[in-house]
Amino acid sequence: MNRKQHVIFALGIALLLLIALSCSMKRESLGSLDKIIVIADSTEWAAIGDDVLAVMDRTINTPQPESIFNLLQKNPAELKKLTRFPNLLVVGTLEVQGEMGELLEKLIAGSQSRIEADSAFLFNKTDPWAKNQLLVLAVSRDIPTLRKNLRENGERMFKLFDENMAANVLKSLYVHFEQQDISKKLMEKHGWSIRVQHDYFVAVDSSEIRYVWLRRVNPQRWFSVYWEPTDDPSLLSKEWMVQKRADIIANYYDGDYIYEDDTMKVQENIVDFNGRYAIRLDGVWQNDKHVMGGPFRSYGFYDEGDGRLYLIDLSVYAPGQPKYQYLRQLDGIASTFRTRAAEE
Repeated sequence: MNRKQHVIFALGIALLLLIALSCSMKRESLGSLDKIIVIADSTEWAAIGDDVLAVMDRTINTPQPESIFNLLQKNPAELKKLTRFPNLLVVGTLEVQGEMGELLEKLIAGSQSRIEADSAFLFNKTDPWAKNQLLVLAVSRDIPTLRKNLRENGERMFKLFDENMAANVLKSLYVHFEQQDISKKLMEKHGWSIRVQHDYFVAVDSSEIRYVWLRRVNPQRWFSVYWEPTDDPSLLSKEWMVQKRADIIANYYDGDYIYEDDTMKVQENIVDFNGRYAIRLDGVWQNDKHVMGGPFRSYGFYDEGDGRLYLIDLSVYAPGQPKYQYLRQLDGIASTFRTRAAEE
């Protein structure tokens, strides 16, 4: 092969690689992170729609109830126009016919026998048609089995979308300038750090009372960390968290308090916080003096590496606006928490 043939051959290979690369490239998903497109046959949806909503249509008090996810049911014929959305849920049975039957046959290839035997129900795939996208399949052999599986496995299905939303929110937080100098200072001064978005500022930074408060305006978002050295992790409790939060509020928040009534209570959950056993509290704060209020979320955990109890508190004040999206962003910042002991 002469030099000219070598060049032509090399160009041909490069062209083939370029074509293959362009075919494999996926565009970013588009649309609201809290919207879930549900692909279901209209007849089956009439039978199982309420069961799906019972699993996925959850609210949080901010203090007005806000939906965590908004579901929009579409027929399978519309799927081609919806493949850029970040959250897709396909629900159906092996009995369904027509376009929905054909779609399920393609999506569950190789799993039909397991579904028929009711040994498989939920399937999920990341980035099937776009980047940062989640596709979840909820498929059973018939309607009664599908309804049963939704009741028994609904929490797992909700968690798949909840975790995908959290991951996408975190990716969006630091696309602009990040204040690494503040993060570095927090680690040097206090032995812990978080990633700080571009327009937060330090309102309080005290080694004496072991408290740091970061704020952001328009709308107001508050992120604070309190820590307490101890060799007794059993001190961690909902009561400890509520009391420490009240002590801090008394000094800096000018009259804020946790609001509860017969219908609105602080929700306590045991969660995994960056690999640590943690208590998470969700509730509503109120300030009668300034006629203010909004949602808060607190994490309490013990870090064995540095022998400290930590209380991370997130609060939002955004009158006239949906507030859960901002609480989600604060939650994303909280997920970047790290300690010197862990890094070492």
